[in-house]
Amino acid sequence: MAEPGLLPRLLKRLLGRTELPSAASVNDSALPLTAWASLSGRPHDYDPGRVQELYADALTAWRRNPIAWRIISITTDYVVGDRIRLSSPHRSLQRFISAFWNHPKNRMDLRLEAMCEELARAGDLFVLLFRNEQDGMSYLRFVTKDRITRIETAPNDWETELSYEETAPDGERRVWLSPAHPASHEAAAVMLHYAVNRPLGALLGEGDLTTMIPWLQRYSRMLEDRVRLHWAMRAFLWVVTVPAGKIRTKQEQYRLPPEPGSIVVKDEAEKWEVYAPTLHGADASHDLKAVRGMIDAGSGYPPHWRGEAADANLATATAMQSPTERHLLRRQQYFAFMLQDIVYHAYQRAAELGRVRRLPTGDYSRLFELSVPDISRADNQALARSARDLAECLATVRSGWSGQSRTFDRLLLKLVFRFAGAPQDERVLDQVLEELDGPGEAASAQAASTGLAQQAAPRACGL
Repeated sequence: MAEPGLLPRLLKRLLGRTELPSAASVNDSALPLTAWASLSGRPHDYDPGRVQELYADALTAWRRNPIAWRIISITTDYVVGDRIRLSSPHRSLQRFISAFWNHPKNRMDLRLEAMCEELARAGDLFVLLFRNEQDGMSYLRFVTKDRITRIETAPNDWETELSYEETAPDGERRVWLSPAHPASHEAAAVMLHYAVNRPLGALLGEGDLTTMIPWLQRYSRMLEDRVRLHWAMRAFLWVVTVPAGKIRTKQEQYRLPPEPGSIVVKDEAEKWEVYAPTLHGADASHDLKAVRGMIDAGSGYPPHWRGEAADANLATATAMQSPTERHLLRRQQYFAFMLQDIVYHAYQRAAELGRVRRLPTGDYSRLFELSVPDISRADNQALARSARDLAECLATVRSGWSGQSRTFDRLLLKLVFRFAGAPQDERVLDQVLEELDGPGEAASAQAASTGLAQQAAPRACGL
């Protein structure tokens, strides 16, 4: 069979390099992608073959591409930060949190980074809670997204997930029940599912790298080609022009090129010229910048966050950070909900065995107290200034009155704490006002409440 011509081979090579290697070649499957059924039976979800391909591509990009690695790392740095603290005002739940969080088989502080990275990279996190029947404690384990081949939901509510089918590399299938399944209390383990970037109507989310993978691949190929061309730039030719009668003599003389730094003495009949390839590197910079722009648009992170200052200054850098910080704040809120939900279901599993008291409510805002790192440190200064200015303004208004107004004092405290970024419940405000109106202090209640309001803002933000 004749070999294809140079042009067809070149076109095949160029066109083939713009696509990512298919994960279907890695995953052993005899069925074509078109033969797969939808993972959930819903039209908005990918089939299992496509899910495996996207997961493998994202994992490969994170392992091999520095930009992809940095994008996921930035998300984790801001969402997890130095530490996330979870506590509860309920004694039984607080004791369980301490035991679950620090258990040698859990060690949650060491898992948060990997959990956040997997959630951002894959778009989904499948958590297994194995219950110890002796003490009711649950142990945390995970199943990767590419091994989930089926999700069963309630017939009348597709958002209520009942079970998950896992297919191991050896072909063995296993079904995990969710806490919503009627038989979950009898299961040795239950599975929890969390997803980000999930389209409405779909059960699976999508990773942060999904839209960027083709552009990351193109950028890597372009850089690789430029490196090879610059390597070729180091190759050059000396062309020596001599009279026709001296060609053989000079060929023997310059059979080996002169060493760098050596001196060559010649007459006017001998002419030396250097020939080297011309790259026109400035022309390629525009294409590389355009591809980087697509990557930055997909990540949502400004260029200076990954070390490229370009033409950014303080004003433009500050303006670029606002949308990014909002995105990170939403991701942090979801990650915090995920941790609360894991602990809640672990506690409920222990309560099913009678090892702990049942919780009075399912409202996470009343069950848990969460401390997360600030996304932006500049917010603290802005909140402190606004609270201080508001306290001074309201204190000025209050000082012009001859009488007292408990309603105004309550409103003053409420607004100051709110603008300071630390809003308080009504019962806390009532307690503060009652303490100020204690025996023998009725005459000084107005001055005390005003002074407390003026000091609340800077103290709340550590100023």
